[in-house]
Amino acid sequence: MENRREVDFTLIRNATDKRPRTFTELLHVTKLSRKTLNLRLKNLCAEGLLTKEEGMYKWNGTSESGNKGGHLVKGLSKMFDGRRMRTGVMLVALLASFSVSGYVLAMMFAPTMHVEPHAPKALGSFTMALDVNNVKDLCGWQVLVAYNPSELEVMEIIPGGFVGAEYPSSEMADVSGGIFLNATDIGWGKFLVGGFLIGNGPGKDGSGRLATIVFGYYTCDYKLPSIAQDESTSETCLLNSVNSIISIGGQTSLTFEVIS
Repeated sequence: MENRREVDFTLIRNATDKRPRTFTELLHVTKLSRKTLNLRLKNLCAEGLLTKEEGMYKWNGTSESGNKGGHLVKGLSKMFDGRRMRTGVMLVALLASFSVSGYVLAMMFAPTMHVEPHAPKALGSFTMALDVNNVKDLCGWQVLVAYNPSELEVMEIIPGGFVGAEYPSSEMADVSGGIFLNATDIGWGKFLVGGFLIGNGPGKDGSGRLATIVFGYYTCDYKLPSIAQDESTSETCLLNSVNSIISIGGQTSLTFEVIS
């Protein structure tokens, strides 16, 4: 229970450190149950780490901007009881390294994107599928997607299930399909998605869906999003069961195509 409590507190801290949040926003961002979130908020307010003013919760403790994600990684490590975590921790660390604020770590748990009130209204939407093809021993992956925010908005990111079936939470009971993460606050026109398996077994072979992403468009003359690959920073990479990089090219490939 203490491990779960620590993970919950980290989610709330990362969500409220950048700007105040309502209870409804925190439900959406943290993916905690209403009862659990209410209890955690009361605990944090009682400890003076969180303040509530006019229905808005604001982090009042140390932001630890120099160590973003450290507590989250520690909490996940404990929660999964020392099983295959190197791949997972590596992915979390890579995702967190692109953040300019702790807020990105909370966003990794939010399958539906938050649209600011001043954002223009989308004219319509389309759905793209991110697939991996002909891979051997896939245990972890992350993909950097580039798009034009003046033309498009990210409306929803859905786990594909091949490697990474569930967003992490303190109430997870089944992790057999692996963990799915996303980070949307990493810079203009970029976001990361990733997933990893838990346990000591082999990775997945074959082809499968990594993620499904719904985009809204502001103009009919938009350019489709694309995968950004940069081997020097490993922004887009595949990892096997011994945490070695799987080469993308030749037989093994990534595709990102419109499906509806």
